[in-house]
Amino acid sequence: MSLIINVDRFTRLKQSVKGRFSPVELPGLTDFLAGREGEISYSLSGNLVVGLSGEQVRRVMCIISGWLLLFDPVTLAAVRHPLDIASSLVVVKDESDLPPLEMESEGEDFIVCGVNMDVAERVEEEILLSLPAHAVRREETNNSRDERAKSVSNKPTKRATTIKEPAGAGKKISPFAKLVELKKK
Repeated sequence: MSLIINVDRFTRLKQSVKGRFSPVELPGLTDFLAGREGEISYSLSGNLVVGLSGEQVRRVMCIISGWLLLFDPVTLAAVRHPLDIASSLVVVKDESDLPPLEMESEGEDFIVCGVNMDVAERVEEEILLSLPAHAVRREETNNSRDERAKSVSNKPTKRATTIKEPAGAGKKISPFAKLVELKKK
């Protein structure tokens, strides 16, 4: 069951929520997971401040820690991936409230959110944004395994291959003899 918070009340009253998820409880992560193991702890804290032009700015601090299993991009084996995320989010009601990219501060991200925020969706989104660029999706691992299986099955077997050795192949030829042959040409 997902927790829904009213963003206005949450920020105005400076509320906070804490909890835990198993990685498999966040459906957007399942494509990246190499196993069911892991634990995700989160803490969201709201705050309402007055901006430079006198407008109210709704902020949510999102802290996520824990770990989950991802696919190693080279071996496709399951590897433990630590989570240590701290995001300062400025919540706006619609896209017209977003500032131009050059006006955004380095330490905060703007998100569009209506009246309510789904905590599980927010935590999931923050984790997805923090995944390494080389994170491998489950479908890619299946494709890689299929390609490896095809390449293995397309290789000729020893029984099917017959190698004809040239006459005199058992004799060792001196590298200097080869050099003499090349000089003659």
